[in-house]
Amino acid sequence: MAHLYELSTELAVINDEIISAEGELTPDLEARLDSVALDFRAKSQNIAKWTLDIAGVESMIEAEIARLQRKKKAAEGLRTRLMAYIKSCMDQADVQKIESPTVTLRIQKNPPSVEILEEQKLPARFIKIKQITEIDKTGMLAALKNGEDVPGARLVTERTHLRIR
Repeated sequence: MAHLYELSTELAVINDEIISAEGELTPDLEARLDSVALDFRAKSQNIAKWTLDIAGVESMIEAEIARLQRKKKAAEGLRTRLMAYIKSCMDQADVQKIESPTVTLRIQKNPPSVEILEEQKLPARFIKIKQITEIDKTGMLAALKNGEDVPGARLVTERTHLRIR
């Protein structure tokens, strides 16, 4: 069986020949058209079924990613709790350092940081304003559909896509 792109090329050639013959469908052209069209349809259907299988694989991968993310979050939580437990025990025992051949534990000071007590009282020189520009495509689409002129944009209605059910 030919490749799908070869079949679509052959269909285009047959179409051109029919147009050249001013729409007359000879028995030879009809036989070629039937053969290629059947192969084209069968090949397209099989490829569509394959895309559905791939969509199933994508779903399984997404589920596995979610499962692994939950597992990672649980591991991170356990690590954090265990470190807090060790630190609490070392603080309680007033032990600053524990050394062994494979691991060293040490309580050390954190670098200086800032704690905000009242944001409203902060001087303006310490406040950064971030501005986010976002285009309202939904509103723009509604305006264009209603016949409004939107400079710098246009309504696109010629695009197509493949839907497989």
